[in-house]
Amino acid sequence: MDEVEIGVRRYSAEVVAHRHAHHQLVLPLEGAIALSMDGRELMASGLSGALVPCDTRHAFAAPDRNRFLVIDVPPASAEALGATPWFERIAGGSIALDAAAAHLVRTAADELDRGGSVALRRRWAGLLVLTLAERGARGALGPMRAPEKLRRALRFLEDHAHEPLTVADVAARAELSPGHLHHLFRTVLGTTVQERIADLRLARATDLLSRTELGIAEIAIRCGYADQSCLTRSLRRRRGVTPAALRRAVRAERRGEPRRGRA
Repeated sequence: MDEVEIGVRRYSAEVVAHRHAHHQLVLPLEGAIALSMDGRELMASGLSGALVPCDTRHAFAAPDRNRFLVIDVPPASAEALGATPWFERIAGGSIALDAAAAHLVRTAADELDRGGSVALRRRWAGLLVLTLAERGARGALGPMRAPEKLRRALRFLEDHAHEPLTVADVAARAELSPGHLHHLFRTVLGTTVQERIADLRLARATDLLSRTELGIAEIAIRCGYADQSCLTRSLRRRRGVTPAALRRAVRAERRGEPRRGRA
């Protein structure tokens, strides 16, 4: 039986089209990737992953900074892990990750970044596929069928998350009541409006820390934080690192220095 493979990958803005003889789970860590398959367009970003079924021709491109945990699952491995029914139910759609699943994905990526043997990587791959499939079978994870008004809310957040926002502001833009918007976020995305705003702000801040020389206080304000200390608390709580330590780590990586432990 072919083995499940796992890795952290980055994609370019160039549109690539191909097919492969394995299922592929594309789980976001940073940024977004646009995919097209069987006449459908979908986006993997934030708490929305994607499943590319085996032998399905698909095209993809990621125009901005991005990072994904990608798991290649041969059909025989999917069958052995009991994942085939879930894969068939998702059928080339988006996967709404809940907070617990997203945390597991990020933990796995952090461990893979530190290296490890082939055997350890395959154990992580098998664990993730088994966990996601079992949670999917229980209905904890499922295909994302976002209605237009929810997509409208998400687009609005992408453009305005750095501004002072309330749930009522977002609901009004989507032409929904705050209660209905909250329900859609919970049932379709497995998160809340405020958590989505926090994710987008932190992604923006991480991007600016990584690729610019802007001061940390200025980055905090640009990303919607009240001040530098608010950004520091958020980054430390959600990523286990301070802004200054993250910036040092990125610079060291660009110079080819070995990775250090997180601050």
